[in-house]
Amino acid sequence: MPEQTKPQNLVQIENEKLEKIYIPPMAGVTDLVFRRLIREVLGDLAKHVRLSTEMISSKGMMYQEDPHRMRLSKDEYGKVIIQLFGHEPKVMAEAAQMAEKVGAAGIDINMGCPVPKITKGKDGAALMKEPCLAEEIVREVIDAVDVPVSVKTRLGWSEELKNGQDLSMRLQDAGISSLTIHGRTRAQAYSGQASWEEIRKINEILEIPVFANGDIDSPDKVQRALDVTGCHGVAIARASIGNPWIILQAVHKLLRVPSNDEITTANKIKVALRHAQLTFEDKGERGVQALKRHMSKYISGIPGASNYKQKLATAKNFNEMKSILQTICD
Repeated sequence: MPEQTKPQNLVQIENEKLEKIYIPPMAGVTDLVFRRLIREVLGDLAKHVRLSTEMISSKGMMYQEDPHRMRLSKDEYGKVIIQLFGHEPKVMAEAAQMAEKVGAAGIDINMGCPVPKITKGKDGAALMKEPCLAEEIVREVIDAVDVPVSVKTRLGWSEELKNGQDLSMRLQDAGISSLTIHGRTRAQAYSGQASWEEIRKINEILEIPVFANGDIDSPDKVQRALDVTGCHGVAIARASIGNPWIILQAVHKLLRVPSNDEITTANKIKVALRHAQLTFEDKGERGVQALKRHMSKYISGIPGASNYKQKLATAKNFNEMKSILQTICD
């Protein structure tokens, strides 16, 4: 039989790297195990997705307060972005060098976290109030490393200080490689609706790749967000918790590759159990509390979910959690 020619879209999948989907840092979520599960669910398509570590304190790295968050597995070297937060340019630069040495594919600087314990120290979204300092940090970090440096930010600090356009131009001029914009102000935190239209306005004045972030919780919204904002890509954050399939479906949609993967209850529980087992192997019983958020999301939408969520919330150890999950498929 004559050799069949591969469809053009499959050739594209094999030869190109799309990277229009970004899974940004989420505290207690985007750890080594979560990233491994994403790669397992996506298989060969994982190369089309940007992955990052949890947000890491630059000052904490100086004292090695939480080296666990910066760990990369051997197959992640040169493939995963490490995100840093802080407000001291020299400290941020030194932390970036440390991140580069452990194998970071790039350094992302957090200027968007709205949590008070972060912003009260001039970190995260608080840097939007100090654009000169934000620019200085970016320049110091870029000078310190050879890997790409990106930034994650918001529309502004508040409705009265919505300076996303001005700050974005400053950061682009300073040399960042890409920008992720959450379509809310710091004052909004995660309330209300993200403004994709405001993201579009910022994207239109920039030349670097921009990733739209906020309220992107389905494959259809991935395409809609791209259409509305005109951005290079999107960042899928909270919607990926307990739902790695949304990333697979989004990649399939963008590549125009049909997806026939049926996400059954059995499949959900299988991945949930693997997530729990890998976390236990990595962190022991101390990982149980953080797992509860993931497990609650995995079982959302299945029959009797409310009852199971209550049981998981009170689970005292890994074996108890495992038993509850196994009961769902019995």
